Amino acid sequence: MSRYESAVYCPSQLKPKTSFATTLKTFSHHDGALAILNFWKHNLSHNQPATDVIKHTRRGMIKSALMRNLALPKWILEGTLFGEHGLELEYDCLLIRIANVRQRLFMLLKEKTLPQHTCHDLTPTAEKLKQEAQDIDEALQDWTAHFPSSWWYQRHTLSKPHPWPIGDFYSPIIYSYSSLAYAMVWIQYFATRMLINSTRLRILKFCRPDIDHFAKEPRSDCLSHLKTLANDLACSIPFCLQRFELTYSPNSTTYQNISTLNKSGDIKPYVASLVIWPLTIASSIGDVDVEQKLWFKSQLARLGRVVGAGVLECAETDEWLEL
Repeated sequence: MSRYESAVYCPSQLKPKTSFATTLKTFSHHDGALAILNFWKHNLSHNQPATDVIKHTRRGMIKSALMRNLALPKWILEGTLFGEHGLELEYDCLLIRIANVRQRLFMLLKEKTLPQHTCHDLTPTAEKLKQEAQDIDEALQDWTAHFPSSWWYQRHTLSKPHPWPIGDFYSPIIYSYSSLAYAMVWIQYFATRMLINSTRLRILKFCRPDIDHFAKEPRSDCLSHLKTLANDLACSIPFCLQRFELTYSPNSTTYQNISTLNKSGDIKPYVASLVIWPLTIASSIGDVDVEQKLWFKSQLARLGRVVGAGVLECAETDEWLEL
């Protein structure tokens, strides 16, 4: 069913004045996958250990909840029951917390519109959300402290001058990694921190809509984090999409030079699929530099064409998702 919707859903079929967020709520295959996962959890999990299919289906349901501002059911919260462990489990716990904060913020914004509530009545709850979001952001930074040194990236500067961005290169600064797998971990991290800092900005605006002295400093911190993280993500995309190659010295532990720039070669669908979720986040949140957000959206739409997901091609339209 999801493959069918991806094939038939394209920008030309968007109904006028219908936001993508509204359309997303009708994605019945998300609800169907959740129902199947629920059946496994309550009827089969006691004698059938979680497989990779179960683990990745659950991850997809968490992402769906993030996009749709839905509450996650209690039975899905414990990652160890679905095959998560180690660093993946740590990240999983943080993503669950983000989904919870965003859903509670969504409900808070709805309550604000009701006549029986005032902004003052809801401020204590918003203040708790603000602290929780800040704690999550700090926990994400602590998470990377557990990474082995081999996972870390190196920074390179392209020597040829160009008007940037150009194709898959947003700027002359690019990051390289010793493995594509490590790169995927990092871009998930960059995008996830972008999401929680964007959420923090929305909570700050709710708590102090006039951006007074007490809100100015934390707002500036969030905006600074967003700018840095968006740049980190943009610098990592060329490596993730295999847009360049590096020479490696056998007498050194680091890459030395960029040997080949690949600006027009085909992108492998399996590589594209790994980059789609971080780009979905980056292209869907506010307070990102306008030009950079347009670049993220164009990259996502192109990858949608690579993997045959028409829904992702909508990233370049005005009706694209806003998280």
